[in-house]
Amino acid sequence: MTLPAEPARQRDRRQALLRRLVAAGPVASQSELVTLLRAKGVEATQATVSRDLDDLGITKRRDADGRIAYALPETLGLATLLRQFHVTVDASGNLAVVRAIPGAAGAVANAIDLAGVPGVLATVQGDDTVLVVAAEGTTGRQIADHLLALAARYRTPDPSTGSWPAPAAPAAGPASAAPAAGPEQEPTQ
Repeated sequence: MTLPAEPARQRDRRQALLRRLVAAGPVASQSELVTLLRAKGVEATQATVSRDLDDLGITKRRDADGRIAYALPETLGLATLLRQFHVTVDASGNLAVVRAIPGAAGAVANAIDLAGVPGVLATVQGDDTVLVVAAEGTTGRQIADHLLALAARYRTPDPSTGSWPAPAAPAAGPASAAPAAGPEQEPTQ
């Protein structure tokens, strides 16, 4: 006897909720996801969650504190680009400003758009600057803090050595942070 196929609407709702749960904060195990889903009124088995994670491309990554947690695929791309290319992130009113190394702003803006960062209405980029416009009800500071947290949260091993970098130190101030490693800045006159 075969079991009836799961209604697509139920699966889509569960998968959307899984994406939100993973995006909201560190989740370390499938059993934790099953518990979080149940708390939201969605019943699922560990096997179902495992299939959903595979369908969504959600994988485990080491965070800035060295813990392993699930991460969305596009979040990883954005976090990687921010770590590699951002120089500062700051905010004013409903705007966040990401200063990047010359020539990298387009890639950073595209990654922000593809990641579906909550509260982002639009991005506009120049050669080394991305202007991120916050949607109504969201501040530029909230967007800037979210982007900085992403850059600090997800780390990947050094491709040349295969070793994991040391946990990231807290940002020097609430408004901006320098990348862990990047090009030297020439003084302006």
